[in-house]
Amino acid sequence: MEVSDELRSLEVTGIYRLAGSRAAFLDPVRLLSESYRRFCLVPSAYYSRSFGPSNQGGDAQGERMAPSPDRKKRKRKRQPRPRELNAVEQIAEARHQEARALLISAHKSLLEAKDLLEFLPGMIKGDECMQDVQTSSENNFFELGSSWRAPLCEMTLCFHKPLGQGEEGSCRIQRRSTPLFNKIITVKENDEAEGEFQSRLYILPKGSCFLMTDFKHVRDLIPDNYNNGYNLIVIDPPWENGCVRQKEAYPTLPNRYLLYLPVQELADPAGALLVLWITNREKLRRFVEDELLPSWGVKDPTEFYWLKVKSDGSLIGDLDLFHHRPYECLLLGYINVNREAVKESNFKFLQGSQVIMSVPGAHSRKPPLQKILSEFIPGSKPPRCIELFARELGSGWTSWGNEPLHFQDSMYFTENRSLLNAPAPNRRSKFETIAPQMPGVTSSSPPSGLPELPRIRTTRPAASSKETAARGKVGRAKVQGHTKAKECECDDSASSARHMSPPPQVDPEPGKRRCSWITANSEPLYVAFHDEEWGVPVHDDRKLFELLTLSQALAELTWPVTLSKRQEFRAMIDGFYDAFSFEFTDKKIHQLSKPKGTTLLSEQKMRAVITNAKQIRKVVHEFGSFSNYCWSFVNHRPVTNGFRYARQVPSKTPKSEAMSKDMMRRGFRCVGPTTIYSFMQAAGIVNDHMPCCFRFDQACRQAKVDEKDLRAERRLSSSYSEDSEIKVSN
Repeated sequence: MEVSDELRSLEVTGIYRLAGSRAAFLDPVRLLSESYRRFCLVPSAYYSRSFGPSNQGGDAQGERMAPSPDRKKRKRKRQPRPRELNAVEQIAEARHQEARALLISAHKSLLEAKDLLEFLPGMIKGDECMQDVQTSSENNFFELGSSWRAPLCEMTLCFHKPLGQGEEGSCRIQRRSTPLFNKIITVKENDEAEGEFQSRLYILPKGSCFLMTDFKHVRDLIPDNYNNGYNLIVIDPPWENGCVRQKEAYPTLPNRYLLYLPVQELADPAGALLVLWITNREKLRRFVEDELLPSWGVKDPTEFYWLKVKSDGSLIGDLDLFHHRPYECLLLGYINVNREAVKESNFKFLQGSQVIMSVPGAHSRKPPLQKILSEFIPGSKPPRCIELFARELGSGWTSWGNEPLHFQDSMYFTENRSLLNAPAPNRRSKFETIAPQMPGVTSSSPPSGLPELPRIRTTRPAASSKETAARGKVGRAKVQGHTKAKECECDDSASSARHMSPPPQVDPEPGKRRCSWITANSEPLYVAFHDEEWGVPVHDDRKLFELLTLSQALAELTWPVTLSKRQEFRAMIDGFYDAFSFEFTDKKIHQLSKPKGTTLLSEQKMRAVITNAKQIRKVVHEFGSFSNYCWSFVNHRPVTNGFRYARQVPSKTPKSEAMSKDMMRRGFRCVGPTTIYSFMQAAGIVNDHMPCCFRFDQACRQAKVDEKDLRAERRLSSSYSEDSEIKVSN
């Protein structure tokens, strides 16, 4: 059979133009695979939703559906009478009838393309077989990003670089560790990068950029230069939905939150095309057309349709069903585009509705739109594209949302066979050598007026070839080096010596298991804090005040950055702690808050530290010490949780809420339940080390020793008070 030009176009471009209709069929796997060189998507993993062919009759089906002779007959239930539609439903039905003719015409054109229908089953099945993606244990980025562990999460980026002349091996692997949340991560080179996080491997396409954060930080996407806006803006919001099963699949967002998206500030001043995915609910449609689009500066939107079909070309559901219709709507409109100047522009203006057809993938995974909409995108070429509420990455795209890495897991990919069959010098092997820097993969803070502070890193001893190869295996990364943990004394006499000591240089020791958020690429200061201080019971007032201040700083900084500035924090904390007797002036606050010319915390946090230092003196006068006050909420006994998995560790507990409420009643500031729980973990009031961590048993033993010492101290104090009473009576 002769292959048509349209089918050849589908194999090359991923788009099949249906003749005689305003419709096209897309192959999302081919379109997405264009962003990768060493990898390609697995069709069986993308099309993980099993849509069987439509019922065509046949002997096999008749035998399967035939009732058993032993089965008891049941009375047939009467068919319910169709109820009358209300006013809103009538409007929705009228809108459906307007689109029905176009959808039927597009589907008819698909059924007439016999060569495409014969090609579809093989296209969906593919040649590779992958694991069941529905049962595989993936990371829940939404839960991680909203928990207290978000500032602690780091991803290790790996980039393949060709070897120079005279170098042995097939390629050089360069690695770099970067915070995963609230950081813009960019892959600038012409080759994809690989990210390791919690024993999972993620494939990052070339030229991609993503920011994984919540709704509060969406304005960090606004470019510094007004002329560097985006030409294509795709928004796929998690619309409010009453379906319980869909709420379990992914969290929803109140519709009115979308009014605060900075769409106009993201759009290029030369013009931008906005694409908004929308459901078929009429109430939502009214909100979008009457409030949302006008607030974004979009007028007269054009409606496109995404029609979902099975592998045999049939629809995935009845077209006339009132609920769960087999199509979704896209509203397209222009921002900063003058219709009068369209004739002189380099793009084609939207005219009339069109239909996009494809076999749907996993739940809420939409097909890529850049190529099918390329002729309608204004501005420079290639266009700058951004997707809000993204769940996957694309080459040349900026992606933002709670889980832009959801579909970047390596289980959706396989290595490119064309490269595997290449000669040996051109083939890429994994993790052969490690370099300290990774050009081409950059991590930068969101745009701001302040320069980025350098990350402090200590050098590590050279590793053998076996150890170097072992580092490349996901979840088995280990670093060479030995540093014994030392107990930290927290008395006032050691305060001055503590300030002069250099920061420890600690590398994870081979054979020691730590909590899952400590990796082989974590900062040495952070590893030392985990091994020596985090979870160790603290009873010194000055040290407790220091840990409380560091916990408050986590709202603005991460643990590694906070610990790298710990000497400056200690100088500031001791200044506030010792100077409680005189009135703080703005000059004194400015002097203590900028020990080396750089601001440690915001003004609000600085004044909170001052207020807390004053309130601690009142607490000491009432309870005898700040330690007695803090430990009274757990009955002077550390709480050992013993969570097996990091996702089980809460961000706050009833005890932290009770302590936070009491501290705020006493006048403390910036002491929310999450901050207090972080303080309780650092001060050893709560032991949240995982049982697999070597520090878990040590912290438990230390807690028992402290409890015995505390009991002995209480017995001595009680006997001393009895002796004093006897002497007074005599």
